[in-house]
Amino acid sequence: MRFYQTGLTLLAALVLSACASKNGSDLASAGLDVTRGPTFIKDGNATGKQDITVRSPYFAFAISADTGALVDLAIASNGRYGPDLVRSLDFVPGEGQHVPTKIDVVEQTGERVVIELERQWQGQTLKSRYEVNRDNAGIRLSSSLANGGQANFSGYRLERNQGPLEQPDYNDMPNMVQAHWTAASLQNELGILYESDDLRKNRKGGDVSAWLSAGSLDVLSTDKPLYAGQGQARLALLELAPVTPGFDAQLKELRQRWSRGEKVYLGGNSGKLYAYTPNGRLSTDYASAAVKGHSFLSFGPQVYPVTTNFGGTARPFSESQVEFRSEVGLAKAEVWLDGKQVAGWKINGAKWFRTGVPVPPNHTWMQWVVEDRNGKRAYSNPIWIE
Repeated sequence: MRFYQTGLTLLAALVLSACASKNGSDLASAGLDVTRGPTFIKDGNATGKQDITVRSPYFAFAISADTGALVDLAIASNGRYGPDLVRSLDFVPGEGQHVPTKIDVVEQTGERVVIELERQWQGQTLKSRYEVNRDNAGIRLSSSLANGGQANFSGYRLERNQGPLEQPDYNDMPNMVQAHWTAASLQNELGILYESDDLRKNRKGGDVSAWLSAGSLDVLSTDKPLYAGQGQARLALLELAPVTPGFDAQLKELRQRWSRGEKVYLGGNSGKLYAYTPNGRLSTDYASAAVKGHSFLSFGPQVYPVTTNFGGTARPFSESQVEFRSEVGLAKAEVWLDGKQVAGWKINGAKWFRTGVPVPPNHTWMQWVVEDRNGKRAYSNPIWIE
């Protein structure tokens, strides 16, 4: 009899637990919602009474009041939040621990949430912010040491519960030129694109910012709609670096970094960014392609790879072929190699032009540039040389 009663009790508990799950805790929110206490995220690490959980239509995340780190994140799919993807995401100022002294929700509306915290690190005050907007599938992260403190090797670091999902690397471009490219203008600070789970590096102090993408690169303004939240959302940590004023200065800086072998790419803070999205017009595809450099930046004409994709790697003595297009007509094209122009063509107003050059050995990168009859240009991201 006792066993029978225990079985009924256990069965009732399981039914109530299932009902609770179905009735609410993991349902994706239509707006922004903030709660205190143990997180609802399955297998989450935020179990304290003062821990903070934020829900958005795209994802939910939890912050530990004991450490100030983001310790849980679940992406919404089919109206419900999925499994916990994050073990820890935090700003690492350098060697040694930082101790939280204050954590506050300083702004909370249906459209925007801002959480600020202060921590002590080696006698300095470390201030950090988490900013979320209802319509953006991501979190803006920022940190700084008060009074201009110095943190030599510092930055944001993401530790996942599992490794990053394998993403296709679209290097070769067989018989695909204009198809499967999506044009958009990024509406955030991602003027230079760089992605890594560990953004720590030697710095000279000042504010440090990053963007945690949960399926898109912030708001996208496009010729045709992109549908955020469809397909498999992708978690990515991107550096938000101060953009050098003026596009020419930014391009010069990027070319210098390419010559050092840095995998950083042209973004879309000005002009329009065309990214290779063969899986469809989804913001997840666009984000994945853009941060890998499978893209070009245009102020008018277009430049499409025919052989090796931009951001891909070409073998010496192979041929890099491209196709140029412009409705107003093409004027000229250039090839740049390790920071110097090495070839060029004059084009007498043709709306379509295809050409190619052999890939030289003993170099780091090459870039294609095209100009239309109105003086507007398009710039490919680099093709790396093996």
